[in-house]
Amino acid sequence: MVTTTEHQSLLTECEQWRDNLRRYREDLNQLRNQLYTEAAGKTDHDYLKEVEHYHNQFHIQSINIHDLKHAIKHHTSDAQHHPNFGHKIPHHNLELQYKALTSDLDQLKSDFLNFIHS
Repeated sequence: MVTTTEHQSLLTECEQWRDNLRRYREDLNQLRNQLYTEAAGKTDHDYLKEVEHYHNQFHIQSINIHDLKHAIKHHTSDAQHHPNFGHKIPHHNLELQYKALTSDLDQLKSDFLNFIHS
């Protein structure tokens, strides 16, 4: 049996994750724009390979953000419709995915900024 407090805490945490993922998506869009600005007029083959790498990574991570947000939304919907059902294991799995994705996104941003400023 899930208490009302535990249930509300689960829903609140899911909403926080989704809000944070929205911010990460906005950051990725800004980084993508910065990539295009920095790459304009560049012709060095190795540099352009890096530009392509970051372009692809920004695209892939945007998809990953979308997919995780959708999974969280589905989990939240299930939790709202079935509040007494055990949601701890699916919630924990989503938390692990969220932490892994945000770690990857932070690393991508750091790597990209190092590339741009080198």
